[in-house]
Amino acid sequence: MIPDEEQKLCGLKSLEGHTPAASIHSHRPNWIDLSFNYNYLPSEKKEAIIVTSWHGHLMWLKSTLSNYRKTGALVVCSYDNPFKSWDIDNFEASDRLPSPEIFLLPHVWTFKHITYDDAKRCGWFWDIIYGAGAISSFDNLEYVFTVNGDCIWETPEGMPKLISILGDGDFMAVSRERNTIHTCAVVYKVNAFKKIIKYFTDNYTYPVLSSHSPEIILEEAVRVLGLKETVAPEQPMELDGSSVDHYSRYNQPSTWKSVVGYRNLTAEYLTAAIERKEPVEKKYFDIRYFKYLSTGGQQSLREYYETGDRRYILQLWDRSEDSWYDRVYYPIEMYGKEPIYDKEK
Repeated sequence: MIPDEEQKLCGLKSLEGHTPAASIHSHRPNWIDLSFNYNYLPSEKKEAIIVTSWHGHLMWLKSTLSNYRKTGALVVCSYDNPFKSWDIDNFEASDRLPSPEIFLLPHVWTFKHITYDDAKRCGWFWDIIYGAGAISSFDNLEYVFTVNGDCIWETPEGMPKLISILGDGDFMAVSRERNTIHTCAVVYKVNAFKKIIKYFTDNYTYPVLSSHSPEIILEEAVRVLGLKETVAPEQPMELDGSSVDHYSRYNQPSTWKSVVGYRNLTAEYLTAAIERKEPVEKKYFDIRYFKYLSTGGQQSLREYYETGDRRYILQLWDRSEDSWYDRVYYPIEMYGKEPIYDKEK
């Protein structure tokens, strides 16, 4: 875990009113500390975490990036360029870009060129390429993690144990089943990661069509390259045990869950809304970005978190059915004339 001083620098702790000053050495940090101890950080890390993200993750990024920074790894947030020329006049930059305190959390940001076609798959591909470029000059790195910006590690101090489970393998994903290596979270030995990135750029930079999902091209790369996989001992399973749940929709047990507290917050939110379960905890949401939540019930969830009135949970469930023709949009009074503050549904 990172020292107290670094937590202050990236905003995880307060600077207690001090600003760096070269002449006041009792103030920590000061400019001398910063110059000698922090300018060269990328050159001394053994682990890097590349966080692939876009503006649809903004409601999670403050929470997720905070915990990735706590690992002590070099954190790179590879962020999808959120603008297109034809809609630039309709949005303020603040609508789609992280706030200043979010910008403080990673060590490095990359912004890829504007891409088209399938936003999720094509965006992930180029985010990975740019993130890999950001760390390519540092031979001191031994391990690279790739994670999605809406996935959190609740116990980031477990990162060294995850590496020990990897053992002599080249990579290990949060979940694997048949021909699917899921890309929500993967740890690689750096040489294996570089080989995969080269395979991507040699074979998929033109074109990357929507049919080529991250899972398809990763599976192909490791097979062709003959890389050695470590399969996580415990996979996140569907509740009935029938198959692997690659999205960990129910926050169920898995190796990554037990070691680093892995959770896929978007998948949990969507599943809870559709299946009428309790929502993801308020502490993980950044309420400024609620409009980017999927489904039509995001305003209802915001009202619930702001008021504690559980009528808004009932409204959220009705507005979040998985088929549009099952969704209903009743006014809040339909769920009772008075607020509900207990656990009764």
